Amino acid sequence: MADLSLPKTIDAPIWLEGETADQISDRLHQALNSSAHRERWKYTKADGILANVAAPSIAPFLDSTEQAGLEITLGQLDHALPGIDFQQGPEASARLCYADQAVIIDVTQHAPEPLRIHHRDSTLPVIIRLAANSSLTMLEIADSSDAMQQSIWIDLGENAQLHHSRNALDPCENHWQYLNVRLQQGANYRLNNHVAGSKLRRQDIHLILDGQGSEATLVSAGRVRRKDALDQQVTVEHRQPRGSSKQTVHNIVADGGKCTFNGRIHIHEGASGTDAQLSNKNLGMGDHATINTKPELEIYTDDVSCSHGATVGTISQEALFYLMSRGVSPDTAEALLSQGFLRQCIDGPLAEEALQSLIGKAVAS
Repeated sequence: MADLSLPKTIDAPIWLEGETADQISDRLHQALNSSAHRERWKYTKADGILANVAAPSIAPFLDSTEQAGLEITLGQLDHALPGIDFQQGPEASARLCYADQAVIIDVTQHAPEPLRIHHRDSTLPVIIRLAANSSLTMLEIADSSDAMQQSIWIDLGENAQLHHSRNALDPCENHWQYLNVRLQQGANYRLNNHVAGSKLRRQDIHLILDGQGSEATLVSAGRVRRKDALDQQVTVEHRQPRGSSKQTVHNIVADGGKCTFNGRIHIHEGASGTDAQLSNKNLGMGDHATINTKPELEIYTDDVSCSHGATVGTISQEALFYLMSRGVSPDTAEALLSQGFLRQCIDGPLAEEALQSLIGKAVAS
């Protein structure tokens, strides 16, 4: 495999003061081609995504911005965010370097209404900073058929709370989403993720529990059919004691679809009292479904409670027989069981739209 490379030279941004453009480019090149990062691209070609990281972007459409607790600006990032990690997310870091502007959202208190972020194209990087004891509900929707990219960086202050619901349900030629969330002491983050496969759809999620007692929850439902593909790369870092994380990811893959899930839990030295759970379940339907799943644990401390597991299977023949013995047709029985499998992970403010899209298409499969 040839070296991964960026499409053009990077100018040193303000927020990386003290580093030259050559130094930044070298760091990014080394990160892109490290063995660990190349492993994350094992099942998806990176070239198509890398070619677009410097492409022009527009601001996403924002709704419910005129409310107490929100301050929104469009401008340059003036200092580095603590969550920026060249090694973990070099493509997104490069995208942030290329962008001459970012959408910066500061949450200063409890925001009474949900903030809606709508992507209809490749959008400028979005920086969201929640002050201590603030809270926000955020609804994020991506629905363009053109190639597009989004990157969101979130920093939660002490005891801040963010409920994030995200739908990426429409077919797209080439779609990449990057999400980085850093949690300080006592912060709470929940992501309800609903996604359908496309010709190429990739989701990178990096959760950093960087404060004692912080909590992160990821619940995701996905459906991939025919020749579509979905690649999900999730890293959860526990850097401080007594943090808790829970990941529940269910995917249905049907009729030649391809799904990849890589979930990594990294518990740093000193992060005692950590409780980290990961469950990835995959249901293959029809012919020639391809499912790659790889849960990982990397633990460098004692006194932790961790579990991780992944399953790949088909619809239970016993359950099918049970329904058919009570007069349910084979097609309807299969549809009901696949619906029940996905419904376990469809929740939050955008659940109704996700149900109509994922469940309906799961039945059609």
